[in-house]
Amino acid sequence: MRIFKNRGDIYFSKINKKKSAEQRMLIIALIVIVVFTVIFVTALAFKYDFSAKKFFAPDDLKVTQTQETEEDEPLPEVSGKSNFITLVNSDNNLLYAVLVQVDLDNISYKVGTLKAGTICDGNSLADIYKQSGAPNAKKAIETLMGTEFDYYISMDKKEFSVFFEKLGDFSYPILSEIKFKSSGLSVDYSVRLKAGEQKLNGSQVVNLIRYYLDEENNTSAANDLILNSLLQMINSDNLSKSEDLFRLLVTTADTNITVRDFSMAAEGLTVLADDRTGPGAYSAIAEYESENISKNSLQKFKGYFIK
Repeated sequence: MRIFKNRGDIYFSKINKKKSAEQRMLIIALIVIVVFTVIFVTALAFKYDFSAKKFFAPDDLKVTQTQETEEDEPLPEVSGKSNFITLVNSDNNLLYAVLVQVDLDNISYKVGTLKAGTICDGNSLADIYKQSGAPNAKKAIETLMGTEFDYYISMDKKEFSVFFEKLGDFSYPILSEIKFKSSGLSVDYSVRLKAGEQKLNGSQVVNLIRYYLDEENNTSAANDLILNSLLQMINSDNLSKSEDLFRLLVTTADTNITVRDFSMAAEGLTVLADDRTGPGAYSAIAEYESENISKNSLQKFKGYFIK
């Protein structure tokens, strides 16, 4: 473009004119951004009372924290083995004996069952119990086994049934239908159970153990029933009410377990009842020849209860 003046010609480049327009647009855009930023920052400043601390950590900020639960807590370290004898009777007539070792070294239960008529040092266990009581029956079993048993629990069938049912539901698979009724015994009993998974009460458990031992001569089946009850019923729910259960036990049973023994067992019970533990289960099988345990069987049987 040319402009004529008095002296000479002046030229305006079209290119320079285009650049100038672009610069003006950039300047306008920059001004808009600056103004918006100032307004935004001012609004935030008013909201948080000009406090940087409130801006970065407002009062309503929700912080999610990972909290340790009981399941995350490590289990106590436990060790040792304890042997128990449970003697179930009816009107002072012994029905059977259950031997249990709680093995905290290997976190497991070992169970064996004895018929009431088992011969111990020339006398039947039932006669020893009836004439001399639970402590002497315990001594007779220790002599037979050659092993010390720490604790005994002697309960009448009715009291055992009440205590058993306080522990909650117990389910057990019955392989085939059982219809049985005894006659002529000091304490008669009957068993009527259909095949399949069954919920058993305390009385049914006692009668089924008697049936397996005395009618089928099957200590393995009796052991399996008892092992299943231990695995199901020593659980976190019962652990939470263990003091009440122990109180019921010592008021209804003849036992040498003391309050101190119960307190000392707290950590072991915690481990056994925890869902993460999964205790092992072992069956000590006694093979009978009449009312005597066979010699070969007795040696193997003893091995389960050695400390």
